[in-house]
Amino acid sequence: MTDWTTTAARPHPMRLRLQSYPFIDEIAVRYGDMDANAHLNNLALESLHENARATMNRTLLPHAYSGERRIRLVTSQNAVHFLAEAFWPGMIQTGAGIGRIGRTSYLASTGLFVDGSCIGVCDTVLVMLGDDGPLPLPEEFRAALQGALLREG
Repeated sequence: MTDWTTTAARPHPMRLRLQSYPFIDEIAVRYGDMDANAHLNNLALESLHENARATMNRTLLPHAYSGERRIRLVTSQNAVHFLAEAFWPGMIQTGAGIGRIGRTSYLASTGLFVDGSCIGVCDTVLVMLGDDGPLPLPEEFRAALQGALLREG
């Protein structure tokens, strides 16, 4: 037995509430998202987290995904908790917000909800990179991130 592995603690109860997230959206699940067990597979659910995160990022940093950018956001860590099954057909509400702000990175936190119940949460550390490596978050972006912090709902 080794202590070489890393696991994430169970999500805080406030993460299980849609009202905790400043950015809320809704997306239809696709038939092709199902697996052999007839529920949405883990990659489909992670894709929904990614979409919620990217939509929030584009709002906070409009040029984050344009072809003209010299600054990039890259993932350095991703932790997902699958809390319940979801099925097709259906709608999933997504919540997104900022969990923590660092010097060159921030924690994008998302949740997926079906009929008001949280089916999964994800925390992704995003690092701002320039041509020569990590860059400090610009002040205007830092201010936008502050306005998108997770809140007690």
